[in-house]
Amino acid sequence: MNHIHILDESTINKIAAGEVVERPASIIKELIENSIDADSTAITIEIREGGKSYIRVADNGRGMSFQDARMSFERHATSKISSVDDLQNIDTLGFRGEALASIAAVTQMEMITRERDSLSGIHIVNHGGKIISEKEIGCPEGTTIITRNLFFNTPARLKFLKSSRTETAYISDLIGKLILAHPEISFRYINNGRTIYYSTGDGKLQNAILSIYGKDVVDQIIPIKPTDTTFNIKLWGYLGKPSLARKNRNYQSFFINGRYIKSSLLAETIEAAYKPYLTVNLFPWIILHIEINPSTIDVNVHPAKIEVRFREEEQVRQFIYQQISKILRENPYIPELNEGAIDTLVVRNNSSMSIDIDEGQNSEQLEVFSSTYATDTYRFSFEEPLKNVYILDPNKSTLSSKDFEKQKNHDKNNTDIASINHEHQDNNITSSITIPFKIVGKIFSTYIVVESKEECFLVDQHAAHERLLFEKYKKLLSEQAVMTQQLLPPVIIEVTHEEQIIINESMDLFESLGFEIEVFGGRSYAIRGVPMVLGSSNVKEFFRELLDNIEVYKPGDSYMLKIDDIIRMSCKAAVKAGDKLSEREILALLKDLIDKNIPLTCPHGRPIMISLTKNQLEKMFKRIQ
Repeated sequence: MNHIHILDESTINKIAAGEVVERPASIIKELIENSIDADSTAITIEIREGGKSYIRVADNGRGMSFQDARMSFERHATSKISSVDDLQNIDTLGFRGEALASIAAVTQMEMITRERDSLSGIHIVNHGGKIISEKEIGCPEGTTIITRNLFFNTPARLKFLKSSRTETAYISDLIGKLILAHPEISFRYINNGRTIYYSTGDGKLQNAILSIYGKDVVDQIIPIKPTDTTFNIKLWGYLGKPSLARKNRNYQSFFINGRYIKSSLLAETIEAAYKPYLTVNLFPWIILHIEINPSTIDVNVHPAKIEVRFREEEQVRQFIYQQISKILRENPYIPELNEGAIDTLVVRNNSSMSIDIDEGQNSEQLEVFSSTYATDTYRFSFEEPLKNVYILDPNKSTLSSKDFEKQKNHDKNNTDIASINHEHQDNNITSSITIPFKIVGKIFSTYIVVESKEECFLVDQHAAHERLLFEKYKKLLSEQAVMTQQLLPPVIIEVTHEEQIIINESMDLFESLGFEIEVFGGRSYAIRGVPMVLGSSNVKEFFRELLDNIEVYKPGDSYMLKIDDIIRMSCKAAVKAGDKLSEREILALLKDLIDKNIPLTCPHGRPIMISLTKNQLEKMFKRIQ
């Protein structure tokens, strides 16, 4: 009995459609690429319900004759290549001739097209790969493709599509990339009757960026001036300043000969050039156009045509790295000071504390605790504890306050370091703040040195304060008692359409975290309130970080993911390495570490303090064996 047989044409088309049509965004990509190849100067894209129920792509390109329009529904029918030799020098976006046949196989499609200089056009209806009707009609020059009910004849594949919101986000991201790829074309993108993106098509990439990302981004970009070389590679586009760096690579756009691609080679090269300017886990913002001889690349790698291979990878890598590095060196980045970013520095005579040290001691590395509003000058030596500061029991070396419970009960002013206020702070050391060891000083403007009889500790002021804020905010969040701080004036943030979808779907989440957000027109939002724990941090920067990560939120996992947000909030608001703390603030910080019995690591897992015993020191100095 024979087991092998030839599949029928309908099944073959549906299998082929699986390679081309993964989701609604795949259909839009193929149709727009056809419109671009047809020399269109204006393209309109309209969708409903994430493209699952309705997609319309209309252009003013060359259009098609009656015979070409009918032939376009056949598999491997194309006007872009004629032989295998043409695959070595592809200069169009499409070339396989599979798109329309594959799309028609899984949708209910209509085509309306009119060739330039023709008196009339043609209207063809194709359902599931079969032409239902065709007739001559009057219509504008160009081509309009309408698809309805995606996967109507393959319901199993329909179940694998995401929600309408998610599919819309994929489409919005794709159209944004295509607008950036072709600033010479005017795009209009409509979602459920509302215009999302509109680009003028004036050929200026900066205006295309403005239509997608808004003015805030345009003010922070550096042009890549067109550069021709002996390697026949031309670069142009824009680099984002380090202030635009994000937590993921979604804001990196690479184009080769007008084709949007994803390339680990290009991403790694760009990130290597940015390495001296960015902290870890941040990725540069970039729009990079590469014009190169088509014969030196291979775009026939993947059905989606989004991957490209270079014939001379190392040469391309070195050239791009050199050019990007040169631009960054020639445009040194100096962060702008935001209004309200720092408090006014108040200096008064006779207001500092000092420590008597040997003349040979490096005074720049050993800091004293200055009291901004203190009226007296105190002097103490290393041999003397601070006034009202107690020494640990000789038999104990851990930070514990059990033996000082009586003293603690007498405290009349239990200062909370989580609410440090640098403007109105009584810095006089009184009996209201006591800790069970001696404060020696501070080194490198970061580490507080404290001493017991047989042990000394180095405390990282940023890590310690960060942990305290983290624990405080986590408790407020679990008790649903998060306090909101009003912003005057509110912070206005402009977002992409994908980010707009995320914000609209996550309003309850933001409210639970302590944000007050309202629509401000278009793709702009007014942030009128932020969590109190966020303090005076850069609200716009912090909010963008939340958007970079919020896509991973899933039902049932919200609390664990909120913990990540708490970590970021506490880190933003905590005192930083190098911040000047008064002696009262240091005492309050150390007291909270003791009284609140928190884990001795910051929320990121770094240690808050390290210890060194007298015995270890004596071994280092060879006093003992």
